Amino acid sequence: MKEFKKYLYIVNYPVFEAELCMMEMRELFNKEPNNKILISERKFNPSNSPFIKNRLDVIYEEDSLEQILENIKADNVSFEKFKVEYLRLETGNVPYEERLRSVREIGLLVNGFPDIHNPEISLGITKVNEKWMFGINIRNDYEWHIHDRKPCSYSNSLSTRVAKAIVNIGTKGHKDVKVIDPCCGVGTTIIEGLSMGLDICGCEINPQIAANAKRNLEFFGLEKRVTKGSMHDLESHYDVSIIDIPYGLFTKTTEKEQRGIINTARRISDKMIIITFEDMDDIIKEAGFKILDACKVCKGKFTRYVSICK
Repeated sequence: MKEFKKYLYIVNYPVFEAELCMMEMRELFNKEPNNKILISERKFNPSNSPFIKNRLDVIYEEDSLEQILENIKADNVSFEKFKVEYLRLETGNVPYEERLRSVREIGLLVNGFPDIHNPEISLGITKVNEKWMFGINIRNDYEWHIHDRKPCSYSNSLSTRVAKAIVNIGTKGHKDVKVIDPCCGVGTTIIEGLSMGLDICGCEINPQIAANAKRNLEFFGLEKRVTKGSMHDLESHYDVSIIDIPYGLFTKTTEKEQRGIINTARRISDKMIIITFEDMDDIIKEAGFKILDACKVCKGKFTRYVSICK
């Protein structure tokens, strides 16, 4: 069996997070999905994204199902405790009978014992742009949803989904990037970054909120990489800073404070991902940043602006 050189990603997103999904895909794969499908040579763990549902590690890509079946037979493909699934796509036009046939015939040809109820490996078959693809199907395990149940949270905190996407946007999915969230609040981005094995830390000026961030990290068994103090006192330098401009009844900042936050982010980091509740492009540019990409995330009557700055 040949090495994997192509990966098919199936994405999904609510309408109000469509722009954020597209931004995450651009940063991870340098392209956007078409009809919620993206094909890339880059291997990325779907469980590290809020938007990727599946990754198919493509073993065969052929013009017909019959050619796929011939390849499986010729290569004596073998798996133990496997299950074959047809991956339905947004624009799928394969009749039900043919989908059923593809799953049945592949299951009969693969050597080994199938296990439909508790499979150790999932095999996927689908048809994309008139091409049939067969491979190993890796699902998003969605275990990160447990982070929604952190003991300390605030109504204006980033959601787990948005925080996970923001971390990916900042790091492009690379683990050798040094990241800081210098206004980290209750540590939502820190939780997502550490859970994905990233080098990320946080700083929080409010002692009670900093204590809550540490409590959240401890709750999930993560290193308490949050310090209490002002970001303006930071001396270390970082590849990326993630700035969620404080907003709310008790944390709303003045324009002078906002400028100070952005200016300090310019000093301590090469790149900044900033999330705001209003258009702050002029202030960002005055700090010496160039805005590389931007999007909006809407929910209810609130709109958050996300900008990638360097």
